[in-house]
Amino acid sequence: MKKDLDSKKKTNEKNEVKVEKGQKVNNNEKKIKELKERIEELEKQLKDFENYARILKSQFENYKKDVAKEKEQITISTTGRIVEKFIPIIDDFKRAFVNAEEEIKNTKFFKGIELIYKNFMKVLKDLGLSELSVGEKFDPFEQEAVEKIMDEEKEEYTIIEVVEDGYKFRDRVIKPAKVKVTVKPRR
Repeated sequence: MKKDLDSKKKTNEKNEVKVEKGQKVNNNEKKIKELKERIEELEKQLKDFENYARILKSQFENYKKDVAKEKEQITISTTGRIVEKFIPIIDDFKRAFVNAEEEIKNTKFFKGIELIYKNFMKVLKDLGLSELSVGEKFDPFEQEAVEKIMDEEKEEYTIIEVVEDGYKFRDRVIKPAKVKVTVKPRR
């Protein structure tokens, strides 16, 4: 009888072990399944974060480009306003050179002033200032007609004299050239 009890105990222990092993296997399979699901979830989150990082990086690069463009535009605009303030000084220099007497034009002082003017103009040209070229035909976008002269022989709105030079800063007219133009007499 004792043998039977011992053998039953052993069988029960074996069965318990079997049950325990089965539970352990089931528990391990559950844990593996849960871990795989967690890994998939984390991989999805990683992809989401990578996409978000790419988008954020792209937006930041665009922001940097926009700021650089804006900074350049501000610099150009400010430089243009400063250069524009020098236009009356340029006109004064030109009037002084035209109205100077011949004996003054031959002095070292006058030559020095001419050199200063040339250097001044070079600096302004390097910044983007250019003198408007005046053709034969009147252009209302670049010129201002200060006087109309009646003439039947010449074509209407032909420029006959430039009174004051005009200037552009980059591609923007900051001072139109002042000109005299011809018009046909009215009958």
